[in-house]
Amino acid sequence: MEKLKNVVRSEYFPAGVVLGGVLLFWTVGLLGGLSWLSGGQSPLTVLSWMIFIYAAVVLSPVAVALSVMDISRRYRGTHDAGITEPLLKTAAPLLRNLAELRRMALARLQRED
Repeated sequence: MEKLKNVVRSEYFPAGVVLGGVLLFWTVGLLGGLSWLSGGQSPLTVLSWMIFIYAAVVLSPVAVALSVMDISRRYRGTHDAGITEPLLKTAAPLLRNLAELRRMALARLQRED
């Protein structure tokens, strides 16, 4: 039960559910999920079902793209955090030197005018 709570509380869970839902939708569609339309339903039922399927087909690539972007952003954020701090400590003196060089160059240009 604790394992299930950890999975549901994970920051990746919502995007993973969306990806899983889209994958399930396309799998059912490829395995004959649309054969339901060949039954003897009323025209309004068939039309409603077709509009729903059309909306799902159109919106599923958008949902996948947003989910993948969210997962990659979260993955990068957690994995880059360990790299960023030492990098900033190393780059701080270099940035100060660059700022000093810029200040000296601007002062020299102003003196020449």
